[in-house]
Amino acid sequence: MTEMNRDESKLTIPDFNTNLERLNEALKIMDRHAGELADAENEIRASMRKWDREYKDERLHSVPRPRKHLR
Repeated sequence: MTEMNRDESKLTIPDFNTNLERLNEALKIMDRHAGELADAENEIRASMRKWDREYKDERLHSVPRPRKHLR
C-alpha cells in the first residue's frame, strides 16, 4: 500500500543516490573555488565585526555608567 499525503496525493520518497550526487557535485565546486569562498567568508566576518562594533559603540557608550554593565 502506498502512503498518501493529507491532500490525497502520493507520498514521494527521495532518491538518496540523486541527492548524494548533487551534494558531491556541490562539494567539488566548493573545492575548486576554495580561495574565493575563503575571501568571501573573510569579507563577511569583517563586515559583521564592523557592524557589531558600531552597534555596541552606539548602544553601550551612550548609556550612563551605572546601567552600562547590568544585564
